[in-house]
Amino acid sequence: MSTGAQQAQTAPLHPSDGTASMRKRLARGGSISFLINSAGMALSMLMQVALARMLGAEGYGLFAFVTTITTFVVFPAKLGFDTTIVRMAAAYRAKGEWGLLAGLLRRGNQFGLALSTAAAIIGITVVLLQSGGEMSERTLTYTAGFATVPLLTLATLRQSALQALKDVLFAQMPEKIVRPILTIGLLGAAASLGWRADAGTAMLAFAVSVVLSYGIGAVVLRKRLLPHTSGLAPSYDTKGWLRISTSLMINAGMYLVLGQLNVLMMGVMLSETSTGIFSAAVRLASLVSFMLTAINMTASPLVSETYARGDMKGLQRVCESSGRAGFLFAAAVFAGFAIGGRWVLGLFGPAFHDAYVPLLILAAGQLFSSFCGQNGTVATMTGRTSSLTKVLVAAAIVNALLNVALIPTMGMIGGAIAASVSVAMWNIAMVVIVKRQLGIQTMAWPMRGRKQ
Repeated sequence: MSTGAQQAQTAPLHPSDGTASMRKRLARGGSISFLINSAGMALSMLMQVALARMLGAEGYGLFAFVTTITTFVVFPAKLGFDTTIVRMAAAYRAKGEWGLLAGLLRRGNQFGLALSTAAAIIGITVVLLQSGGEMSERTLTYTAGFATVPLLTLATLRQSALQALKDVLFAQMPEKIVRPILTIGLLGAAASLGWRADAGTAMLAFAVSVVLSYGIGAVVLRKRLLPHTSGLAPSYDTKGWLRISTSLMINAGMYLVLGQLNVLMMGVMLSETSTGIFSAAVRLASLVSFMLTAINMTASPLVSETYARGDMKGLQRVCESSGRAGFLFAAAVFAGFAIGGRWVLGLFGPAFHDAYVPLLILAAGQLFSSFCGQNGTVATMTGRTSSLTKVLVAAAIVNALLNVALIPTMGMIGGAIAASVSVAMWNIAMVVIVKRQLGIQTMAWPMRGRKQ
């Protein structure tokens, strides 16, 4: 990493902030993020339930499988610039280097648009060639799904920019609030007009909602930047940004593999219907670590700040406060699934009851992850990305091997075991590494058995 990149990474954003101020910022920012994420998660679940009810297990499975594929396609198209923007833009803003900030956003969008457009064209071409020109439900679903890739890529970069500018509300609202509302509304409107409620129609409604929600976010970002960048020529550090982005992209890719590979392999090795049912369990299980994820929107820059100031006690307090809040919430949600998980899955449809045991296994993995706290965030924000990369790669390999071994014989339960084992593996490793390298204990409540 270049000296300039290191300085940008470690520059204190608010050096005058004390511990009380840090806690207030964590509470305030975490509360806003939690509320937005809560509403967004509720709307997302409502959308998934509505889709499952309207499309049936088979149609929902096709929709879920295609959205999983587009998620994997969007990832390389971002080229890691989404995480780079979060790390670098806040530092540029704090130092008044608006030219570099404008250049970073422009270069990230240029790379993202070029790569995502190429991926979308290739995907649509392959689908149309395989269909022989017949526009079936399956063909329409895949075509519309690939068509969303460019805007999904740019939307992620825009979200990162607003997060770096500390606009937590509009960083998340277009995708978490507006998009699901529009998708449900458009699909309902299409059905009322006599359109067949199938996976193709659902994907078209989703595609339109992507366009409209992206437009809202783009307008907001432009308004936030215009007072600072109007008439200012962008400055570029393309090589430095690419070097940082490539490193961060590897870790982000491993997170993606660990989160979505099981869903993808379920569709490949079993059926798209199984993918839909398993996907519902995966989405519900993510609620267990929901609080920790929401707090992380605010905790990430605080971790960077306290580490940059050499305030290791402050960094420990950030980890303890966020970790304990996240774990207590996770324990409550896990208990709720243990008691009422069958009923919740039944909202999707009778066929989804089969995902109850996989749901509990997946939820247990997320509960353990929440107990281990912000270890991945601490490693990323303090420059320990190489250690994190090695651990995540190993966990992803274990995940893939377990999927291959367990899914054919155990089905969804095998996929859930593979996911939870790999999650536990990388969390245990990173807790130990962060403790040894930084002296920071990320677990919600540290083990007191022996001194390390």
